[in-house]
Amino acid sequence: MTIKLIAMDMDGTLLRSDNTISQNTKNILLEAQKKGIILALASGRSYAKLLPYAQQLQMQKYGGYLIEVNGMAVYDLAHAKRHVGGRMPKENAQEVFTYFSKWKVEIIGNMDEGMYDYNPPALLEEKKAYRKLHSLPNDFPWTGGAFEFMMDNRQGYPDLRYIHTKEEIMEDVNKISVTYWPYVMKEVAKRAKEDLKDCYWIGLTSDKWLEVMMPNVTKAYGLKKLEMLTGIKLNEMMAIGDGENDIEMLQMAGLGIAMGNAMENVKRIADDVTATNMQDGIVAAIHKHLGI
Repeated sequence: MTIKLIAMDMDGTLLRSDNTISQNTKNILLEAQKKGIILALASGRSYAKLLPYAQQLQMQKYGGYLIEVNGMAVYDLAHAKRHVGGRMPKENAQEVFTYFSKWKVEIIGNMDEGMYDYNPPALLEEKKAYRKLHSLPNDFPWTGGAFEFMMDNRQGYPDLRYIHTKEEIMEDVNKISVTYWPYVMKEVAKRAKEDLKDCYWIGLTSDKWLEVMMPNVTKAYGLKKLEMLTGIKLNEMMAIGDGENDIEMLQMAGLGIAMGNAMENVKRIADDVTATNMQDGIVAAIHKHLGI
């Protein structure tokens, strides 16, 4: 099998726990590009939060791509051209908001450069106590993250809008994210997958972060777009990931690699399992399967 393109998830895969790319990983990905292999960053993030990492890897120089928001858009770095499709209409976003509002969870509507953020009153009180306990600034946002209870997303999403009702969602969104402590999200994810399975794609990207997309909008959908744009066949692609939003991508690529820290259901469908994101798992996978 000749691999011509490597598609990589970000959090828990390319990135270490401190949101950085290790030097060893940078080196091998630069070497791969010099040998003619195209890189694609495949993430739940939008382009604004992916571009700094693409720049570190010199992907514009070598003709790389971004698979944004779980396949909702593909960004051609060499030509600065964005191919968008699969956004969630505001009516659907309002429907999803209504469904999840019955739980004590945070609901986020992600846009390109902003987000709607809903915290029920009890959760907001919990966050106020958390902000005080950890001596966070008074203007520190209430927004949560895939790994953090509270996370400052203002650099990537400067347009932050706190909402209280579904009617305040006034435009289409890229996706809906739902988050709270893992012991709650486990049950919420299970129920949502049963109740909404015929209407939306639903999956956990971490044990506390659930993402909801329009049906058939997945990272695998992004790979199909790349096949059309580049002429590289799916069986000539290698995909690496760790979360449920990576499953379809790993299954569709010619070679699907799960990280050592991946969820167990991701490992089960992968062709191989590499080391963790803290142990340069991408480096190990490229050494083993591409001989670089």
